[in-house]
Amino acid sequence: MNLPQPPRVVRPAALPRATRPAEIPAPDHHHLPGWVRRVYGQARPILADLVGGLEGEPREELVSKIEVLTAGISAGKFSLAWHYPRIIDEGMTLFEQHRNESAEIARQRRQLETQRRKVSDLVRDGFARLTPDAIARFNRDVRSAEDVAALKTLEGEVHQAMSAARTADDRRREREIDRTRARIQKTSPRGAVAPTQESWQDVLRRFAQTQQGSDGDPE
Repeated sequence: MNLPQPPRVVRPAALPRATRPAEIPAPDHHHLPGWVRRVYGQARPILADLVGGLEGEPREELVSKIEVLTAGISAGKFSLAWHYPRIIDEGMTLFEQHRNESAEIARQRRQLETQRRKVSDLVRDGFARLTPDAIARFNRDVRSAEDVAALKTLEGEVHQAMSAARTADDRRREREIDRTRARIQKTSPRGAVAPTQESWQDVLRRFAQTQQGSDGDPE
């Protein structure tokens, strides 16, 4: 009588070696057939790397499948050893899903940190324009933001605050130019007409020249 060939156990090509392989329990039976021991010996390192590469619920799910299979074989149901390849396939599916999810989490984390640095740099660039209270609040919000959307909203708020500060600076400069122009007109000789279309640089330059002339020694 020809005995059936034992199941073929093949290591998935995409499965890496685990940094910390898990311990895979062996079936325990006083009449355990040799072919079951061989199948277990082939499946054990593969399952050890699969379990070692998983975390959380995926790991618990695969460990539970292995425990149920091992308990059945230990109870004398030796034909269950044929399920080792299926357990490996299911474990590889869990491993790939876990790897993809981990990669996506890592990508989101990198994206979050990139956006966090971007907003932090923006706040630092606005140090000369923003008030100390605004800078402290923005830095606090940058540190506490938990997602990219919140940081993008915060980025818009920083831009808005800097724009408002820039507008206020422009208005102060315009008022200073107007005051300077008025002082020039007061100090100009009678009858002289100051140009009406001058840049603020021209106004300040002409004012400086006027002041130098007024400080000269009388002849």
